[in-house]
Amino acid sequence: MTKHIICTTLIVVLSLISCRDSEKQLQKSLEQAGFNRMEFEKVLVHYQSDPQKLKAAKFLISNMKNKCSIDSTSIMSVQPYYDALINYLKNHGDYGPTMMYYLCDSIKNKTAGSPSPTPLYNYDLQILTSDFLISHIDNSFEAWQNNPQTRNIGFSDFCKFILPYKCDNTFWADVFPYLFGCYKHIADTLKTESFIQIGKSIDKQIKHNFRQDGIFLLQYPFLQPTTKYNYTMARLGSCAEANYTVISTLRSLGIPAAFNLIPYWGNSNAAHSWTEIIGDEPSKYYDNQQTQYDGPQSIIISDMFWFNRHFDFFDGIPENVSIRWCRTVPKVFRENYAIQKDNLANISGFINIPEFFNNPGLEDISDKYIECTDVKIRLDKDSVDKRFAYLCCYVPETYSWTPVAWGKIKSNGTVRFEKMGKNIVYMPAYYRNGQIVPAASPFLLDAKGEIVPLEASQETEPEAVFYSKVPYRSHILYYALDMLNCCFQVADKADMSDTATIHRIGKLPHYGQEIEIENAQPGRYGIYSFPAGRHGFISDIEFYGPDENGNETKLVGKPIGNPGIYGNGLCELFDGSRITYYAQDPSRGINYVGMDFGKPVKITRIVYYPHTDDNGVVPDELYELFYWGSGGWVSLGRQTGRNDKTLVYKDIPKNALMRLHDITTGNENRIFIYKDSKQIFY
Repeated sequence: MTKHIICTTLIVVLSLISCRDSEKQLQKSLEQAGFNRMEFEKVLVHYQSDPQKLKAAKFLISNMKNKCSIDSTSIMSVQPYYDALINYLKNHGDYGPTMMYYLCDSIKNKTAGSPSPTPLYNYDLQILTSDFLISHIDNSFEAWQNNPQTRNIGFSDFCKFILPYKCDNTFWADVFPYLFGCYKHIADTLKTESFIQIGKSIDKQIKHNFRQDGIFLLQYPFLQPTTKYNYTMARLGSCAEANYTVISTLRSLGIPAAFNLIPYWGNSNAAHSWTEIIGDEPSKYYDNQQTQYDGPQSIIISDMFWFNRHFDFFDGIPENVSIRWCRTVPKVFRENYAIQKDNLANISGFINIPEFFNNPGLEDISDKYIECTDVKIRLDKDSVDKRFAYLCCYVPETYSWTPVAWGKIKSNGTVRFEKMGKNIVYMPAYYRNGQIVPAASPFLLDAKGEIVPLEASQETEPEAVFYSKVPYRSHILYYALDMLNCCFQVADKADMSDTATIHRIGKLPHYGQEIEIENAQPGRYGIYSFPAGRHGFISDIEFYGPDENGNETKLVGKPIGNPGIYGNGLCELFDGSRITYYAQDPSRGINYVGMDFGKPVKITRIVYYPHTDDNGVVPDELYELFYWGSGGWVSLGRQTGRNDKTLVYKDIPKNALMRLHDITTGNENRIFIYKDSKQIFY
């Protein structure tokens, strides 16, 4: 009985403390509202006789503190671009491959160069109206309670995952009614399915229609950030904005959803986000091991595979080249509307912290998705603030590190980082004056969850052979596979009726290839032919033959064959670039490309480059090898690529973390270690 009384008393005390904290948070929000406070007081008065809606209103207002939305007037200079895009989409339904570029170029040409807006933001507490909040709360309750699949979801989850009116730094009062009208028919059609399956179908449909075009956004960077209205109506933006659209749609239908994100892949150069439908639990944990795709059931986290296909043919890929199948995950966070009291943004006080963690709604949910472990590190150097340290992943563009996790520094100079993904290289660091400062040596957190320090040894590797500066990944393997059994041919007749094959690609081309051709019949046309149904991927072709003096020279002429698609046509095939590439236009029904030399010539040599990331070692290009030491990158010298497409370094330190830089051209790189005669990339 005594234990029961104590437990009951404790629950009551904790409940009272929680209520007091909530009231304090509500008052802080009302104070930030300033002259707009009366709008929120109207909402609270409106729901006085409805305890549940009153509690929901208090939840929204209490957690609204410091939430901002972009001021549309501050970016008005880009509005003509969005107006044109939205208008075209209304009239035609789809941009096609090129129309976005044409529309934006036409506006840009009519104005004096590109706009350069300075986005400004307003506190939501100072701009939202009581009419909007009351309408939104009523509609959210209706969507929740009238949805037979979700009406049994608890009130707490309703508040956290259905009720919030936003999930990013934008605001559009009509977004929920608009998206509800657009996608309600899908929910109605699938009404016998679970809300999770309905949510997945809507997610797929929205992302099919939403243009996530990184190349386009790089060409027109002034288009971001923008308003919720603009990216919703233009169906155009980043991966994050596509997911924000999905989440808003699902919530408008009473389906609980949240925005999940990886701050940075462990072995790739980007962040990643996806929509979580609350209740959709992963079937297993992701162990960050390099395993092949084996059907949809093997996808634990979206986009974890470089390419969703299983491969069985590898002939042509050097034996010592390790193919990378998966991206690795250091941490998974959820962006909540509700303020998370124990996250870094809410406990750091006035200490400067990395921008990613300056989000009061950030919640660490790594252990929901990945096999993880706690990591205890002793720091080498003193921290100025003595409070926080970070674990970082490598950023190849700047040869630096970005924080993905934080921990509190103890008085003995140690720090514990919780729930870290395995099979990833991390750098312990401080954050000082806006900069990442290494605090200890990098280390590999291996598959067993053990720390493997990566400190250059006095012992040396007698000889190390390097094939690339970035791992050979499965999407590059797919491009190579597209060329298997394609042929190089010659013909002398315009109708190609006398075509003769001079070389068939019987192995996977591992980056650039050079073929000596013997006894080829003379022909006016040099041809690269591909079977029907192939993409026709190829980056560049060079034909060589004798000139009038019998000396071998590069042959020139007029491109012929399937013209390809916009941005990947015949011009890209013969532009001398290993980065641009050709892809066939299947609507043409022509299964070859090539060159009209204008007269019969004898081809003696062909140099071609498959569609790749161009990160293999290139003969005659200059490279520099670095290892991490003394808190920075240290050069191990420069070398020129050998004819066998390798670099050979002698007497380099063992156990070192390295990167390889192409000085001649290209910036892409990844960190790696050298083990068992192989580059192991991270």
